[in-house]
Amino acid sequence: MHQVKQVLCPVCSNSKSSYFISTKALMHEPNKESYIFNKCLACESVFLANSVREENLNKYYTDNYLPYKGPAAWGKYRPFIESSQRKLDRKRLAVVSSVRNSKNNFNLLDVGCGNPSFLKLAEYELNAKCTGIDFSDSGWKNRAYDQLELLKTAIADFEPNHFFDVVTLWHYFEHDYHVQETVEKLYECLRPGGKLIIEVPDYRSISARVQKQFWQGWHSPRHMTLFSKKGFYALFAEDKWTITKYYRHGTLDAFTLWWLGKMEQKQINWSESMEREFWPLVIFKVISFPFFIFEKIFPMGIQLVIIEKK
Repeated sequence: MHQVKQVLCPVCSNSKSSYFISTKALMHEPNKESYIFNKCLACESVFLANSVREENLNKYYTDNYLPYKGPAAWGKYRPFIESSQRKLDRKRLAVVSSVRNSKNNFNLLDVGCGNPSFLKLAEYELNAKCTGIDFSDSGWKNRAYDQLELLKTAIADFEPNHFFDVVTLWHYFEHDYHVQETVEKLYECLRPGGKLIIEVPDYRSISARVQKQFWQGWHSPRHMTLFSKKGFYALFAEDKWTITKYYRHGTLDAFTLWWLGKMEQKQINWSESMEREFWPLVIFKVISFPFFIFEKIFPMGIQLVIIEKK
């Protein structure tokens, strides 16, 4: 029996929650730390009840952190990973294009931009004025992105000098320590009629239920909140926002979270080169293809929501 630590839900501020699942630190060197996720009894979002202090998070975002290493982690197979990233960027560009109203003076903000390859593509394809912010500059330092405005800053400290037509949060929002304050900040950043595009893991998915504590959507302790549809409606008040689309799939292939979970079960050393994992990954993806081909019908691990500022 797990003792439930009562913490206010970061989404709706409800004080009542129940134990949901516990995990170890994922994509991190083995240790004895255990992280507990509670489920809000009101909005049904799941959140980390014993979070790491925000100022101590650096130890979980080292230079060996796989997303920071990016394609370089795959050694001689780097070109294949870069090709996969380009396909992902194009899928995201298609989502932005589908909600874009103005073809002139189009301003795009990507929160938690990391490697800004998506913004570079948007700048070129959409003739957009692009801004990217992240608390770390590891994704772009020592690289040339002359046409992009890239800022090392927290969203709370971001002070734009113009409004944005679209703000994207590709797998950022689950990391946020202060989601209610961030929503207010995003409201200030958008012009009336502007759109938010938020993509996050889906804890109610089939892959999460099967992989349980190894599912990489938990990504503990980096992920603070895993949202429910009810949670999104609680967080984005009707007097300020309209949720125009809600999908139980997104741009990121749900297979990615599944595969990362399999590697977690395997107890892979995340600091090592991923070269030797490349062909097993390819084979596993081919074998699992019949399963993941239905991710637009059955929830496999990703959700995407599009929200308009009134």
